[in-house]
Amino acid sequence: MKNVLMIAPYFPPRRRVASLRPFKFAIRLKKFGWNPTVLTIKSNEGQLTDKEQQLLNGISIVEITPPFDRTTSAAKKPSADKKKANRISGFISDQIDKHMPLDTWILLFRLRYSSIKEDVAKCKPDLIWSTGDPWSGHWLGYKLSKELNTPWIADFRDPWTLSNVNLRPRSLFSHRVDRKIERKYVQTADHLVFTSRQTEKLYKNHYHLQDHKTSTIYNAYDQLLNQKSMDWDVQLDDDYFHVLFFGRFRKLSPVDPIAFAVSSMKHEKRKQLKIHSFGAMSREDTELIEKLNLEDQFIVHDPVLPSQTMNVLEKADLLLVSTDHRRKNIIPAKLWDYLATDRPVLSVAPNPEVGTILESVGQGKQISPDDPKKIASFLEERISEKEEGNSNKNSRKSYSHKFTIEAATSALAQRMDQVLNIG
Repeated sequence: MKNVLMIAPYFPPRRRVASLRPFKFAIRLKKFGWNPTVLTIKSNEGQLTDKEQQLLNGISIVEITPPFDRTTSAAKKPSADKKKANRISGFISDQIDKHMPLDTWILLFRLRYSSIKEDVAKCKPDLIWSTGDPWSGHWLGYKLSKELNTPWIADFRDPWTLSNVNLRPRSLFSHRVDRKIERKYVQTADHLVFTSRQTEKLYKNHYHLQDHKTSTIYNAYDQLLNQKSMDWDVQLDDDYFHVLFFGRFRKLSPVDPIAFAVSSMKHEKRKQLKIHSFGAMSREDTELIEKLNLEDQFIVHDPVLPSQTMNVLEKADLLLVSTDHRRKNIIPAKLWDYLATDRPVLSVAPNPEVGTILESVGQGKQISPDDPKKIASFLEERISEKEEGNSNKNSRKSYSHKFTIEAATSALAQRMDQVLNIG
């Protein structure tokens, strides 16, 4: 059994999308000959579920305790008497974050580096794997790899400095430094892994990388985590056609493409349509909905627990994928949960790779976010099909094995074996 150190700044019980990919890999790598030790930032918010504790049994977790954590919901929702003070401190923190290369977690990693290195040495890693963002996880992977003379794989979930959309505000100084750091990491890492072929192609072309240097390993549906273990008590009126966006409409997942499409639909069809999302909309999105007079079409629900996912998705007539039109290289993680259902999918994301995946399993269609009339026509056709009793919920092919988390973990283990043998 070979040992791998998995540097995942975010990991359960921290409830972030970024924590799911390393978690899914960690609980399966032993099956493929790798014994994982996970290095992560300790979260005081939430607890592991019984299922998560069971799946992590026998896996070593090294937690780094931060002196404070502004990423928790408690920090983001202060009590009334602390709001003014928190606005001031928040402004200062935002400015520090804006001008800090990588991200502010780098301060924690630098502060605790000696103890981190000591803990890591005890697990005697044969290989180091780090995932970003937070991109400071790659700083730790790079430094430990150098000092321990250990091969290193850098996992890029999204584009970093090559993205057209910054995930957080960056100053000119921090952006320039980030570009230099990214180039160094790309050139130094023994292997680079991406979550879409479009992103892999982007990096290969920009940094002139050889084929053996990179690979794409998709995110994937996890049957162990998404079982129908908890019902969703919201009842959807079958007299309407229900489109479900499993997430919150926001800057990175805009409401604009679907809103403009719905506004151009025929009036009688639009009245039969309900668009569901989870989590409060931004003020800008709410104002757009009101401006287009679509308040009756858009319904916002509270976020649901992971154990409710499948029961929620299977109540929809159509599942929606939407990302910012500038994010042409990413595949939204929710797509993989969608593909585990028998519900058709409409993608208005700009990455053509999403459409290729949908076509390969026979479960949906991709339409450009810049073509609202075509989106509107598609929705009208689906509504008519439901009225006529010709809904195609069960017409999809079986879930392809190549899109399962088992296949993704197997691919990762193969890359790790190859890097170790080359090293």
